[in-house]
Amino acid sequence: MKNKKRKKISILIPLFFGEDIFFRCLETLARETENLFDRDWEILVYNNGFSEVKLKDLKTIYPWVKFFGTGNNVGFAKANNYLLKKSRGEFILLLNQDVFISNDAILELLIFLENNDKYDCVAPQLKYENEVEQYSCRPFPRSFSFLLLDFLTGGKKYRFFYSPKKSGEVDQPMASCLLFRGEKLRDLQGFDDHPDFFLYFNDTDLSYRLKKAGGLSYFLASVSAIHMHGQSTALLPEPKRLSLWAKGLGRFWFKAGKNFYWAYAQAYFLTIFRALVEALRSLAGKK
Repeated sequence: MKNKKRKKISILIPLFFGEDIFFRCLETLARETENLFDRDWEILVYNNGFSEVKLKDLKTIYPWVKFFGTGNNVGFAKANNYLLKKSRGEFILLLNQDVFISNDAILELLIFLENNDKYDCVAPQLKYENEVEQYSCRPFPRSFSFLLLDFLTGGKKYRFFYSPKKSGEVDQPMASCLLFRGEKLRDLQGFDDHPDFFLYFNDTDLSYRLKKAGGLSYFLASVSAIHMHGQSTALLPEPKRLSLWAKGLGRFWFKAGKNFYWAYAQAYFLTIFRALVEALRSLAGKK
């Protein structure tokens, strides 16, 4: 980075399917920050399967956005890591294409980190379009029994552990919209882009490594963004999505110290068990 002019913020967006969603993401982002681009901010986008025709249109509309990738889907983690190496920002905003920032959200997150040296990353409150808050922060999924108990008790131990209305230090905020100190994220070498972290649990692993290195994550409930949660992953066939979820969880448990075969066996069992129970619940609800 010695020969490159530093930027204040680099916004990294791995681009999957869902053209209409991304058009809206970029339109909102440009409207909120158009006076800052080409000066202090930059947007870097990696094409993980977007329509080449519509991408050409976007390049014409937003010539200051930097596009990379050929359309071959290399996965969430690897796409972000590629963009991280190209970035020049003092701060790095990890942003999903299905997130639409609210007024001054990025600036408020930036101000928080500049005023709080204790924290290495900060996440906003994520909401659905109907303004209902999402549970976007979680403790680390420590074990098979921990996640099984969470599932059987309605999510109180893991999925719904942190209140979306209360600011505070958290284990793992979603990387859907997460502002990092650039130096810290580069020290961590970004995401683990192992194939089993293709889509799921790569952000869990990133937060876990951050905490092991002495770093801290913060959730700022006073700042919000709209998140069309699951809109892109819903385009995947369900067996493929479930397989990616199991592989990601198995990889995380293995790296956290579990035996390789035991970690993956438990992850697959839990995935299949949850899918079967949810299918039975859905059938019962239709009767």
